Amino acid sequence: MHGSPKGRPGGTPLARAADWCVRLQTWLMAACLAVMVVLLFGNVAMRYLFNSGINASDEVSRLAFVWMIFLGSVLALRDHQHIGVTMLVERFGPAARRVSHIFCQALVLWVLWLMAEGSWVQTVIGLDTRLPVTAMSLAVFNAAALYAAVAMGLLTLVDLIRVLAGGPLPAESSPEDPLV
Repeated sequence: MHGSPKGRPGGTPLARAADWCVRLQTWLMAACLAVMVVLLFGNVAMRYLFNSGINASDEVSRLAFVWMIFLGSVLALRDHQHIGVTMLVERFGPAARRVSHIFCQALVLWVLWLMAEGSWVQTVIGLDTRLPVTAMSLAVFNAAALYAAVAMGLLTLVDLIRVLAGGPLPAESSPEDPLV
């Protein structure tokens, strides 16, 4: 996680809010993982020991898994941890790197727009569809993709504005090699 810059305890209110959101998402991911482990282990143990099971275990575990993946993808984007192939871009000069970064971020925004639009449609469709065991709306699954698309879109937009304003590219602003 990126904390407040050194020498500025607490940082700006926006930075503190972003750090709070990261901590919240991290805790939500941990809660999703705990729910999955408890439900699946409990279901297996009950099937073997008592010849019964937890009916809602599969649906709730699947929901926790979907949300955990999308929450993690937002955190990975924030920390620039998604897979990137930089063989070609590393050979570019500074100006070409900046142009290619801006082009790629614009392309990412377009794809995230498509993802948000599609997941919004699926969420609306799923509002009237109920899961068979828990009777939860199917929209809770699709809302995870909608949340991720909007959150990643905001992060990408902030990065794009920062780079357009003359800030360093993300790869240049990190002093440490992420592969080490």
